[in-house]
Formats: sequence, C-alpha cells, structure tokens
Amino acid sequence: MGARAKEVVHYKKHAKAAAIVRIGCFLVVFQPVLFAARPSAAPKTPPPPPQELPTGYKFIPDDVDWDHPVYQTSFESTETLKDWRLEGGKRMTIAGGSLLLESEAGSTQSEANANHLVCWLTREVPADFLLEFTVKPENRKQGLNIVFFNARGLNGENIFEPPIKPRTGIFAQYHSSDINCYHISYWAGDRGTAHVRKNKGFHLVAVGTDLVVNGPPDVFQTIRIYKRGGMIRLMVDDIVSVAYDDDGKTFGPVHTHSGWIGLRQMAHTVKCEYGHLNIWPLKTMSPSATGKNRPAESGPNP
Repeated sequence: MGARAKEVVHYKKHAKAAAIVRIGCFLVVFQPVLFAARPSAAPKTPPPPPQELPTGYKFIPDDVDWDHPVYQTSFESTETLKDWRLEGGKRMTIAGGSLLLESEAGSTQSEANANHLVCWLTREVPADFLLEFTVKPENRKQGLNIVFFNARGLNGENIFEPPIKPRTGIFAQYHSSDINCYHISYWAGDRGTAHVRKNKGFHLVAVGTDLVVNGPPDVFQTIRIYKRGGMIRLMVDDIVSVAYDDDGKTFGPVHTHSGWIGLRQMAHTVKCEYGHLNIWPLKTMSPSATGKNRPAESGPNP
C-alpha cells in the first residue's frame, strides 16, 4: 500500500480521540468506543459473630406445664413409629426399648451428600416448649447430631405437604430451601462445640460447649431444649451447653410459629439410640421485675 493509503490524520472531538485513514480515494473515520467502567459492588457487611453467652450452669425452667404434655413416648412399642417419619438414612426401628436410627455403615466423615437422615415427629409442636430426650451415640468420637425445631414452610405451610419440596436427608434441603426453623448441633464428635443456627439461611447465631462428646460411653444422657420466644437454651443433664437470645432483628423475626421437631444424624454417626422423648408446653408468664417474659436462670448472669 502506497504513502497515500497510509496517511493518518488524528484529531479530537468531544474529548474523544479519533483517526482518519486515507485508503485510496476514500477517507475512513475510526471512532473508538469508550465503555463506562462497571461500578464496583459495595462490600458485603460481614455477619456479626455468634453469641457466646455463659454456659456450664444448671437450668431447670420453672414455667413448664408438666401436667399437659404435648407428646410422650418411651419407645417401648413399634406402634410408636407411626408418629415418626424418616427421610434419608437406612432405617428407624424400635429395639430394646429405644428408638434406633441408622445410616449405612462406612461413612467416617461428614460428606456433603452422603446418607444422612432426619427423623421427624409428625405431631405439631407449639411455638414455645420444653423438649426432652435421652441419647446414646454408638461412638461419641465420631458423628454429629442435630435437632430441628419450629420448622414450618416460609409461608406457614405444613412441612409434609405441597408446595414444600420433598426431602431426602441432604442438609441444604433443611437449612436453605423452603423451611424456616432453628437447629442445634448438640453433639459433634470431632469439634468440641455446640452450635445454634437460624434458618432459612444457615446463620450461625450461637456457640457453646459440646457436653456429649466426653460423656460415659454406654450411658444415655438427657438432652433438653427450652424455647420461649427468642430465648433458646440447650441443656445436657440439666447443664446449659449453649444459649441463644434471638433479638428478632439481626437475622429476621423470631420464629414464633408452631411447627415440627426433627432428629438429624449425619451419615458418620452411623447408629444412635434414643431412650425416651417428651415435649411439654410452657405456661403463660407475666412480665418479671426486669420487664422480660422469661424464667429465672441460676448460675452466671445470662
């Protein structure tokens, strides 16, 4: 190409550089296209750290309506299984006066989509309650057990009916799908801590001490979950293991609805026994001197 074809004239128009190139007898204008820079996303605010309220003290609530249990079973009869619904895992059976929940053997860690299980009590439970059950893992150093409670669809639905999706034991189906609830991992063989999470969203809201992992190997321990409004306490043999006070703001409103309770075992628990399970409603309380509807707690200032 000759010199005429290579002639280039530069100019600026509206502060944008352009170029005119002579090609033969034609002038061709090349106008660059300027792209606006994409605004950077606002940095995400990190979630607040989980609560670490005092633990290690004895707590026996004084507002339980012991005379009117919502549900009671000692797991003596196979008829009891009619009240329960298993999702995932291998099987649920009644053996030796206990409920036995099992997953397929072979899991030694918490794989994301392994044969975990959830065993739901199909009786609806009031918003505020005291849950008590006894538990004995096959191996306290391996496994992880959870209790779901106040479980209900995002729009108030029954969790066993459409439009709520079917569940198969995969964890995300319970904490980040179409159910609102709380859950507590009260025993984790290789962790040493007990956790409270608020769902939907898998928000870690409180951390405490695992009081099951170092328990007697062949003895049932008594687990209690107390829930009144946003006050949640987990006790192991009456000693507070983890505590949470839901302010109803940080991760959305307090779950004040009635709902369902489920016992979850991660696959590497493999096998675990439950000796009895009782649920009681709570009495109506008048505001205390502090102006709070809550029972008195002994031990450290909660």
